[in-house]
Amino acid sequence: MTTQTIADRRSRRLDQILTAAWAIATEAGLGAVSLHEVARRVQMQQPSLYGYVSSKLDLFDAMFAQAYEQLLSRLDAVPPAGNAREQLLQLSRTVLDFVVDNPPRQQLLFQRTIPGFEPSPASYALARRLTDRCAGLLAALGADTPAHLEVYTAVLAGLGSQQVANDPGGDRWTRHLEAMLAIFIDHFVPPEP
Repeated sequence: MTTQTIADRRSRRLDQILTAAWAIATEAGLGAVSLHEVARRVQMQQPSLYGYVSSKLDLFDAMFAQAYEQLLSRLDAVPPAGNAREQLLQLSRTVLDFVVDNPPRQQLLFQRTIPGFEPSPASYALARRLTDRCAGLLAALGADTPAHLEVYTAVLAGLGSQQVANDPGGDRWTRHLEAMLAIFIDHFVPPEP
């Protein structure tokens, strides 16, 4: 067996583990994810699971990284179109749709719902890629301070949180994205001379 074959098999097995963990989270919430249940679903003894994830927090870290990789891939699949304002709306809509489509993703990526969980530096670097992309678009609009980014992320995460908590599957809050971004831009972006 070649090294590549072993690596491919390991990667497929980790994907199965993460798929099982996300399924549990979708069915019963992030708090229901347990190594025992994940192992059972992938037909593996729990001690064997430790060859892939060293702890429950490590499993959440892998889920966090996978979700950001998927989100970044989705963003990369859509070529930027229009001016910075239009691109910010497009990016924001993609992010919002991605997390609202799967409430556990919204909770894991944008809330601190797991006691003791902090993403590893490698996983957090994926989150920073998204933040940097947002900051770049905000800067192109003239909103280039840390406060601008903080308020923007609060608007986006707030809409997602409200949607997931109060109208899952609907659009009661997400439909206001464009208006909320307009309010943000009108308040924070200096008018053009």
